Amino acid sequence: MSKGHVVALALLLLTGACSAGGDSQSPESASEQASETPVGPTVGPASSRVLPGDITTLQVVQGASIGDLVADREAYTLYRYEKDVTSPPRSSCNDPECTLVWPPLLAPVGQFDLKGVDKALVGTMKRDDGTTQVTLAGRPLYRYVDDEQAGDAKGNGLDGQWFAVAPSGEKARG
Repeated sequence: MSKGHVVALALLLLTGACSAGGDSQSPESASEQASETPVGPTVGPASSRVLPGDITTLQVVQGASIGDLVADREAYTLYRYEKDVTSPPRSSCNDPECTLVWPPLLAPVGQFDLKGVDKALVGTMKRDDGTTQVTLAGRPLYRYVDDEQAGDAKGNGLDGQWFAVAPSGEKARG
């Protein structure tokens, strides 16, 4: 198991342990609160009401050797999986062995901040676990656990199935 995989597993376990005794709010009341939360980041006491990922950012960045590609709000490369279905969109990466390595890009409230990405190409789909995943040109989007910093594209071409995604939804050049 690579260093990135171990870190991802540790973070998953730590996140679960930290949230186990916390908020007793039901999923319905949490989503109601999220929908009442002002759009955009807030500072101060209200910031605890803003859930990470409420507004999903997609931006175009320049990949070192692969040209323009789509990244998330932290400028981490986003990927597409060749085994996914596009019409209707459906993820083939659902088991923990896959999602720990290729975390899906989620959009809890389906709101987007798009920078250089065509709004007509952006959508969402329901995953098997009930969460909402972002799609681009009908392809579900993912991050790669071994991308250690913004701009990394270590997952591009991995297993001949995973590719950094271009703004068109196609494979990034490279």
